Amino acid sequence: MLIDDKVFYEIWVDTFLEGICITDDKGIIVMNNTPLEEIFGYKKGELLHKKFDVLIPEKFRKIHLNHFSQYFKNPIKFKKGHGREVYGLHKSGKILHVEIGLNSFEYHGRMYAKALISDISLRKDKEQKINRLNFELEQEVLHQTKELTHVVSKLKKSNKKLKLEIEKKILAENIAKNAFQKEKELNLLQTKFLSLASHEFKTPLSGILTSTTLIDKYNEVEKNTNIENHVRKIKKLVGQFNSVLDDFLFLERTETKNVNYYFSSFNFCKFFNRIINNSKTVLKSGQNIVFLSSNDQFEVYQDRKIIDIIFRNIIYNAIKYSPKNSLVNIEVKINDFVTVTIEDSGIGIPQEDQKHVFERFFRAKNALHFQGTGIGLNIVKHHIEALGGSIKFKSIENKGSKFVVKLPREMSVLEVNAN
Repeated sequence: MLIDDKVFYEIWVDTFLEGICITDDKGIIVMNNTPLEEIFGYKKGELLHKKFDVLIPEKFRKIHLNHFSQYFKNPIKFKKGHGREVYGLHKSGKILHVEIGLNSFEYHGRMYAKALISDISLRKDKEQKINRLNFELEQEVLHQTKELTHVVSKLKKSNKKLKLEIEKKILAENIAKNAFQKEKELNLLQTKFLSLASHEFKTPLSGILTSTTLIDKYNEVEKNTNIENHVRKIKKLVGQFNSVLDDFLFLERTETKNVNYYFSSFNFCKFFNRIINNSKTVLKSGQNIVFLSSNDQFEVYQDRKIIDIIFRNIIYNAIKYSPKNSLVNIEVKINDFVTVTIEDSGIGIPQEDQKHVFERFFRAKNALHFQGTGIGLNIVKHHIEALGGSIKFKSIENKGSKFVVKLPREMSVLEVNAN
């Protein structure tokens, strides 16, 4: 019969979900099931005849020994789930959370203790996590409440000052408007002064250029290289000075909105070649201009003088900021728009300065030792946009710059006024 079958009882004990451990009154394990071995990491039969405290962390063993000796003097039943949660020691040294139920029985005149043990580590971990999250939530609520209280307090103080601050702001805005108006008036006066001075300089410069031309002519009879070189230098400097004066004169017309455009048809490449030839007077030793065009015969309807101002400024910059023995490459492409690309291998524009390139009087930090006013590109951009075009550039410091100007082939006065 089954009640006499030892194998049956072993299977029955091993199918418990809990670990079963039976010890004698000396604390020696006399019987255990497989789930107990699995909980504590032992092999089959490895726990038999070992002291029960092998399953208890070392720091709790002394307390356990005292409880164990007292238990056999007065055995009490302890049901699982009634606060019997203790620490266990896995064979690997890991501390476990276990729940224990305890009972005792007598067999052949000797007392034994029977423990039902469950591993509740996972549950305890979850409980601890929940407790930790609850604590963190409470702390966060306290922190947020404190912050909110502080903010409310600050808002109350701010509301008291708000009216005064608004009044101060209105007063400051009025002062700023007055200062801005005065600054505009001062700028206009400065611009008018520059324009007046430029007009006054134009007459003596014209005389200097005429006299220089005569000297050059007289020098043709008996060539003198020194005179020829000095004459060329004077013409070059007069040309540069005239360019600066033209820029100042245009600046005044821009400020007073007194710019007039005069349109006519002309061969773009022939006109552009004239700009290039005039630019050669300022070339450095070994410098050269390479000009390419996709169509040499196309006509444009534009303002000749303004076209000259635009490209003279950009080409002069390319020459000025490039070293000796370098090339300035110019390419013209034509469709509905005229696209001119001017590329040099000069000092380039620092990355941090590029956003300011078209601002009036701005000069890049690496160009301060070069002669210039800082208004050329500002004027160029104004003209190009007024003519319905665009200007873009790419530049790398110490490697060079590439400017791309795009202009419509035909422009009318109405379109200029609209821009």
